[in-house]
Amino acid sequence: HLMPESHTMSLFPTRRAALAGLAGLGFGRAALAQPSPVPAQGARMPVKVAVPGNLYARLEKGQPTGIFLEAVQAVLEGMGRQPSHVIMPTGEALGELGASGGIGLATVVVPTARVRQTLLVSAPVFNEYNVAVVLKGKNFTLAKVSDLRGKRIAARAGFQYPLLEQDPAVQLQRHATDGEMLRSLLFGASDLALISGISDIYTFRSEGIMKRLDVLPASLGAVPIVAAFSKAVFSKEDVDAFDAALAKFKLTAAWQDVLERNGMADLVREWPVVTVG
Repeated sequence: HLMPESHTMSLFPTRRAALAGLAGLGFGRAALAQPSPVPAQGARMPVKVAVPGNLYARLEKGQPTGIFLEAVQAVLEGMGRQPSHVIMPTGEALGELGASGGIGLATVVVPTARVRQTLLVSAPVFNEYNVAVVLKGKNFTLAKVSDLRGKRIAARAGFQYPLLEQDPAVQLQRHATDGEMLRSLLFGASDLALISGISDIYTFRSEGIMKRLDVLPASLGAVPIVAAFSKAVFSKEDVDAFDAALAKFKLTAAWQDVLERNGMADLVREWPVVTVG
């Protein structure tokens, strides 16, 4: 969902093939034990990583798990860093980053204006798109915002949908939870529901609900999901290096393996976005 700036990202806990020539980039599983050369000031430097314990970043038997945390772990190790982990809500982690409280990096962060003003942020590890789902067989053409006029649209209370909110003829039915939105759709009180293209689809699929729904092919906007860095621990040059390494990592078989093991290989994708009008 598109979130208000005051909202700190907290996703529900239940909630592409590489070129062979890239194998030497240092991101294969075997290569992770042999970090790429880095400047002396970054070599083998420990960094404490805050983990919110959600679908995208959690520890299982002490091992980093979830597509976001596994990507960050691979990139940091490839840069010669030594990550350690602490379970911590994202809001608390962001506070410690700003206060130089020992945390070097927070995971699964929505880069609000406040976050960008006080911290260093990475390029998106992935984008979480807002997508529209309808009951099976109830598809309609969705290419522009005006296609939603007259539709009963189930949406989350407290969440922002900037593209839709520009059109006063588009009306949203606000619900307190995703469960309420889904019930409204399943019982015919709504024509479509706005859900997250990764986390919600993953959850609904695991619960067997997606077989009753169709996902419309255009999205209604995206939220970038980033890492946030303490300025006391990382420099802008460090974050630039992180972004460059992340971009390379996402071209490798290791990233595809991360997505597949987490059941998200078909969900982490770029969606076309509806046009205004």
